[in-house]
Amino acid sequence: MESLESGARITKAPLLRSIAVFGLPLVIAMMLAALFNVVDLFIVAQPRNLVELAPVAVAAVTIPSLVNSIPMIIFNGIVNAIIALVARHHGLGNKRRANLAAGQGLLITLILGVVFGVPPYLFAEDICVALGATGDVIPPATKYLQIMSLGTVTMFLLLQVTGVMRAAGNSTLPMILVIGANVLNIVLDIWFVFGGLGLPSMGVAGAAWATVIARAVFAAWGIAALYRGFAGLRLRRLYWHWRTQWTILKIGIPSCAQWLVRMLSYVYLLRFLAEAAPKAAAATATATAAAAVPVAQAVTEAQAAFGVGLRLDTVALFGGFGWGAAAATFVGQNLGRGLPERAIRATWIALGLNMVMMLLFAGAYVLYADPLLNVMGFDVGDAVSAKNVREIGRTYLYVASSGYVFLAVAVVISQALAGAGATRFPFFLEVIVYGAIGYPLAGWVASNADRFGLRGLWAVFVVLHLLVAVAYMLWFRFGPWARKELR
Repeated sequence: MESLESGARITKAPLLRSIAVFGLPLVIAMMLAALFNVVDLFIVAQPRNLVELAPVAVAAVTIPSLVNSIPMIIFNGIVNAIIALVARHHGLGNKRRANLAAGQGLLITLILGVVFGVPPYLFAEDICVALGATGDVIPPATKYLQIMSLGTVTMFLLLQVTGVMRAAGNSTLPMILVIGANVLNIVLDIWFVFGGLGLPSMGVAGAAWATVIARAVFAAWGIAALYRGFAGLRLRRLYWHWRTQWTILKIGIPSCAQWLVRMLSYVYLLRFLAEAAPKAAAATATATAAAAVPVAQAVTEAQAAFGVGLRLDTVALFGGFGWGAAAATFVGQNLGRGLPERAIRATWIALGLNMVMMLLFAGAYVLYADPLLNVMGFDVGDAVSAKNVREIGRTYLYVASSGYVFLAVAVVISQALAGAGATRFPFFLEVIVYGAIGYPLAGWVASNADRFGLRGLWAVFVVLHLLVAVAYMLWFRFGPWARKELR
């Protein structure tokens, strides 16, 4: 009954109310998914962390968190492909093919969890050093990355089962699963990081174990729900089906590559930050006749500020993923029913809702930049270092938030296209903008950081987001994506 009601809401009911009712739980769930790392940052930065000082702990979480985000974001391409197939067949009323797609998605998730998890575990220290970790940051960053890499499969499974559920038209249980995982993560974070009940204080490593365990518990709950039968889906007799796997990969690989390019842009930003921070700090010291900040300290402070800013960005961005996920489901099921105009209107409505939400996030981050940074622990400890981190973080939030409305466009339209199985254009677009244009531009700005400061690096990405948003809107309006067939 729930499945029928969900299908009627997606393909027949008034669109604005339907998208709001379906999308809001997804927005909540996605934002809570982003809060995993924010919680880790907040807790490890507290004075009760007896293992690492706040700036070191935050920098040690920032670098591996960004690395670990790469497989998560890339895997979203596979999830998008699974959603496209499940939603399309569910919309057609072909439950056998929808179940087959869901089951094949589970199998490929287990394989990719190992493929993406093992290399960063083996080369954790080299990766952290290559991305700018120095001095006391290296040991905890390495340990955090190793643990999170071992838990890659749990992260993938939680993404996959919640994606299948929303593709079938249910957004409530995915929200419950992510809320539960977040609550458990908070409890385990406090216990593992600070110690107690027989456990010593584990610091940054404890935060990593808490995240891995919390995701594993609620991913297992989701798999159990699909096995018993949920929203018209029922996982049984899992076996390898080459044709379905090929379809998933054919749709998913361009989407994976698209998000890989997007994430690599943040990785090279982090790398250029290590080059730009000492130059910007030296220029500021000269202009104010202050003492020069040591190079290692300047890099650590910039990384800590960027880490907090990026985590706050991620909360807003993942909230946008909720509206994008709603658009993908509405596009997939309505195209399956032969209703392309309804799919297009649904996407524009989801985009409008996301733009409003992102503007609210931007306003909040500008108005409350200092309190948000202080919550992360930068109102305690070394007063000079804390002041520097707050100033860098404040500038980052001011500049980066000005591009949120452009990100809103890219997030919703790219996921709507993925819901139709049309993933090649987003890949080529983002390779050109974030790769061919973004990398040399960011490198040039970093080499001239004594002139532009760190705000120049942040501004580069606002411009890139604008270019991508304009291209997406033109393609969605005039491109042939709605005529793509899925088999």
